[in-house]
Amino acid sequence: MKNFILKLITSLLIVTCFSSYSSGIGSVKKLLELGSCPKCTLNGADLKRAYLKWADLSGADLSHANLSGANLAEARLVNANLKNVIMVSANLNEANLSGVNLMDADLRNSSLKSSYLVRADLSGANLSGVNFSGADMRNVNLKWADLNGTKFSEADLTSAKVNKESLRVAVLCKTKTPWGEDNSGCKTFRGNDLKKFIALGHCRKCNLRGVNLMGADLRLADLSQADLSGANLYKANLKDANLSNANLSNGNVTGVNLRRANLNGADLRGANLSGSDLQYAKLKRANLKGTNLNGADLRKANFFGADLQNAKLEWTKLRGANLSEANLTDAVIQFENNENLDMAILCKTKTSSGEQNSDCR
Repeated sequence: MKNFILKLITSLLIVTCFSSYSSGIGSVKKLLELGSCPKCTLNGADLKRAYLKWADLSGADLSHANLSGANLAEARLVNANLKNVIMVSANLNEANLSGVNLMDADLRNSSLKSSYLVRADLSGANLSGVNFSGADMRNVNLKWADLNGTKFSEADLTSAKVNKESLRVAVLCKTKTPWGEDNSGCKTFRGNDLKKFIALGHCRKCNLRGVNLMGADLRLADLSQADLSGANLYKANLKDANLSNANLSNGNVTGVNLRRANLNGADLRGANLSGSDLQYAKLKRANLKGTNLNGADLRKANFFGADLQNAKLEWTKLRGANLSEANLTDAVIQFENNENLDMAILCKTKTSSGEQNSDCR
C-alpha cells in the first residue's frame, strides 16, 4: 500500500512538473512568435537577446527570467512581475513599466530613456550604470537599490522613495527630486560648448561651475539661474547682463563690469567683487554674506533687502546706493572722504550700531 501511494505521488509530481514546463515552453513560443503574451507565465524563461520591441507583457510573470541584451523598447509591461529578473544591457527605452515589480532585479547598464515607471518597485535592484534620462519615475520605490553611476538626467523622481544620500553616486542633472530640482551632476561647459554659449549670449539654468570666463565679453548675456559657483570672471564684461537668481558664490568676480546688471536674488556668498563696477546694478534680496566688495563702485546700485552680513566694504563708492532693509551687520566698512555710508539710502537698514532710518519717507 505504501509503495502504491509513493508511486502515485511521484506520478502526480511528474505530471505537474511536465505540465508547468510545457506551459512555460508554450508561453515562450507564443511570445516569440506573436511578439506579445499578456498575463503569461514566463518565470525563469531564457529570453536573452530576444527581440520584443512593442511587445505586450502586461501582467506577465517574468520573475527570475533572463532578458539580458533583450530589445524591449516601447514594450508594455504594466503591473508585470519582474522580481529577480536578469536584464543586463537591455533596451527598455520608452517602455511602459508602470506598477511593475522589479525588486532585486539586475538591470546593470540597461537603457530606460523616457520610460514610464510610475509606482514601480525597484527596491533592492542593481541599477548600476542604468540610463533613466527623461524617465517618469514619480512615486517609484528606490530603497536599497544600487545607484552607482545611474543616470537620472531630466528624470522625474517626484515623491520617489529614495534617500538623498544614496543619490550622491548617481548622475543628476535637471532631475526633479522630492527636495526640488537637482543639478549636481550636470557637466560643466567646455570647449565648443563654451564657445557656443559665448556666441549665443544666453545660457539659462546652465551649469558653469568653475568655468574660466576671464575677460569674456558677455554684455546682455542671459545667465539667469545659472550655476557659476567658483567661476573665474576676472575682468569680464557683463554689462546689462541678466544674472537674476544665479549662483556666483566663491567666484572670482574682480574688476568685472556689471553696470546695470540684474543680480536680483543672486547668491554671491564668499565671492570676490573687489574693484568691480556695479553702478546701477540690481541686487534686490541678493545674498552677499562675506562677499568682498572692497574698492567696488556701487553708486546707484539697488541693494534693497540684500544680506551683506560680514561683507567687506572698504573704500567702496556708495553714493545713491539703495540699502533699504539691507542687513550690514558685522560688515567691515571704511570709506574715502565724501563716499561714506551717509551718501547711501538708508531705511530699516540693519547695521552693527543699530537700525538706520535716515532716508525713510
